[in-house]
Amino acid sequence: MTHRGPEISIDTEAAVAVRAQDLRRAFGHRVILDGVDLEVERGSFVAILGHSGTGKTTLLRALAGLDGGSRGSVVLCGQPATVFQDLRLLPWKSVEANVALGCRGPQVPRRVAEVLADVELSTHASAWPATLSGGEAARVALARALVRRPGVLLLDEPFGPLDALTRFRMHELMGLVRAKYAPAVVMVTHDVDEAMALADRVLVLDGGRFGLDEAVVPGDRHQVPGTDWVAQRLRLLSALGLD
Repeated sequence: MTHRGPEISIDTEAAVAVRAQDLRRAFGHRVILDGVDLEVERGSFVAILGHSGTGKTTLLRALAGLDGGSRGSVVLCGQPATVFQDLRLLPWKSVEANVALGCRGPQVPRRVAEVLADVELSTHASAWPATLSGGEAARVALARALVRRPGVLLLDEPFGPLDALTRFRMHELMGLVRAKYAPAVVMVTHDVDEAMALADRVLVLDGGRFGLDEAVVPGDRHQVPGTDWVAQRLRLLSALGLD
């Protein structure tokens, strides 16, 4: 029997940005999501950790309404936008055309110019994707999501392929665009340090359910981390079996 995916609804008056209930997904006899519930506050940043194959991307696709095999219900405070790990830029379209993809209306050129400035790519508007560095391509994908003014921004390990210095710059940029656009953010990653650097809250997905759910201990990457931050990092590593 074929299902059409979870029941997705948009409620701009909802008290929370994301309310997912009883999300389920199986591939044959293998259960990936086993009745997952998730609430994300408006404007907050939630990171979901887990090993490869634990269902992180499946969960994100279910929240976006992109997985027809998932079951459950999802209420979002606004339209979602997703940035995938493979970025999915169209090589035959310019940067500005990629950012505007799927958008309609007289306000689109202004919004595209604004968001390209926000991600520091105004001078690359007419460039082709093949000429971009990895970090520049990631910024184009982020701009394409932000131009839609999403209520919920879904990030599927978009910084994973980048080198350490470029990832650091992308983390800084995320802080800037988050402050301006204020979406709720749900990011899946396998990187504990990235989760703690960006998120307000971190969850560990294991065995089809969340095994750990904690507010992130504040820390400053430019200073020696405190003992609480170190203890939380060790707990997260332990939950992932990496201690």
